[in-house]
Amino acid sequence: MEEKLAQKLIKEFDINSFKPVVLLYGQEEYLKRLIIDKFKEKEDSYLFWGDEVDDYQIYDKLSSSGLFSTGNTVILIDIDVFFSKLSKEKQNNFLHFLKNIKLPNRLILTSNKEKLTEKEPYKTIITIADIISSKPLTPSAFESSIKNKITREGKKIDDETLKYLVSKLDNDLYYAKHEIEKLILYCADKEEITKEDIDKIIVPKFQENVFVFLDKFFAKDKQAVLMYKNLLQTSHPFELQSLILNYLNKLLIYKTLQNIKPPEEIFKQLNITHPFQKSSIQKLSKNVSTQDLINAVKSLYKTEISQKVFYEDPEKQSILFVSKFILGKG
Repeated sequence: MEEKLAQKLIKEFDINSFKPVVLLYGQEEYLKRLIIDKFKEKEDSYLFWGDEVDDYQIYDKLSSSGLFSTGNTVILIDIDVFFSKLSKEKQNNFLHFLKNIKLPNRLILTSNKEKLTEKEPYKTIITIADIISSKPLTPSAFESSIKNKITREGKKIDDETLKYLVSKLDNDLYYAKHEIEKLILYCADKEEITKEDIDKIIVPKFQENVFVFLDKFFAKDKQAVLMYKNLLQTSHPFELQSLILNYLNKLLIYKTLQNIKPPEEIFKQLNITHPFQKSSIQKLSKNVSTQDLINAVKSLYKTEISQKVFYEDPEKQSILFVSKFILGKG
C-alpha cells in the first residue's frame, strides 16, 4: 500500500491525480480538513457524517449523474462509525459499489484510525483507493511550521520564546492555528512576540477543549458526549457543571434582551469584555432556543440534587445530563 502524506499534498495538490475513491486517515484533523477543502475548491460536493447518513443516500448521489454531467463528489466523514451501522451483507454490497465508482464521480472517505488494519472494510478499500495519511507532525516539524507562520505575518520571535510557545500548543495544528491567529492579532502593533504576550493570549489547552465542548454541546452535536467524558478525566463534574450553568445563564439573559437592547449593552450588563467571549455568546445563542436553555437549567438542577442530596455517582449523573440535552430529552 503506497501512502501519500497530507502535508505534502497540500503543497502539491493536483485533482487529476486522484482515483475515484480516496481515503484520508489519521488523527491530525487539521490536515484532513485542509485536504477536504482542496477537493471542495475544485469540485462541487456533498458532505455527509457517518453517524447520520445511510448507504442508500451515498448510492443515490453517486448514481445520479447524467450523460453530460461533470460527476458528483461525496465526502463521507468517519467511515468507522458508518460501517459499524451496516450489516455484514450491506457492508459487502457497499464495498462492491466502491469498486465500481468511475470518474468523474468521486467518493472521499475519512477515518480517525491511527493505523489501518488488514480487516474489512479497510482490506478492500486500500486496494482500490488513494490512501492519504494525516499524522501529527514531528516536534521539530511542528516547531518549524509555527515559526514559518509567525514569520509570514511579519513578526519576529527568538528561539527560546518560540520553544516556550510551542510547549503550550501540544503539537496540535488545529489548536495552534486559532491560538497563533489570536497572538498575531494581539501583537499587530509590535515587531517581536515576547513571552509576556504569550502568557496574556495563549489559552491553556484544557480551557480550549472546554470552549470546543461548549460549541458542540449547544449545537447538540453527539461528539460533545465523548468530549465531556474526556474532560471529566482532568476536571471534577461540579466544576464543569458550574461552567455550563454559567453559560446557560448568560445565554438566557442575552436571548431575552437581544430584541430590546444593543449587544454591547447586554455584554456590559453581563460583565463580558473580551471579544472572543462576546463572539462565543452570539454564536452559541443562534444554535439553541430559549426553551432548550430553560429545560437545561431545570435538568441541571435535578442532576445536582441527585448528586448532592441522594449521593448518586457524580460522573454518571453529569454525563447523563449532557446526553439528555444532546438528545433533546432534558
